[in-house]
Amino acid sequence: MSSESTTASWQMSSTGSDDLLFTDPDEVFDAVQDTLGRKWHLRIVYRLLEDGPMGFSALKSAIHGVSSKMLSESLTRLEDDGLVDRAVVSDQPVRVEYSLTDRGRALEPVVSAVIEWGTEHGPEGEGE
Repeated sequence: MSSESTTASWQMSSTGSDDLLFTDPDEVFDAVQDTLGRKWHLRIVYRLLEDGPMGFSALKSAIHGVSSKMLSESLTRLEDDGLVDRAVVSDQPVRVEYSLTDRGRALEPVVSAVIEWGTEHGPEGEGE
């Protein structure tokens, strides 16, 4: 791919016309990787897509291998990034529930595509 082609991308608008969006793919990749490239983030998004809103303990049980500390840090980061919403559902005892925001739910086709690609192609070296 030439360096000229990395400075712009085409996108079909809702009106059906092609609009040239001036985008630096490196900036987009860096921003997406900063959010979704962390080990537990896609797993959390996937679980919330599949199971809907969940409490902390249920989420921890559904994601094998994550520590409470890492889950808490990941949920805070996803909340800061506008992908996850945290709601207090009771205060005696304190119980919170995590759900995806509209922005988080918009990741469904991305998560599905990653799972499909991984299922079809597997780790490098398999299926060759």
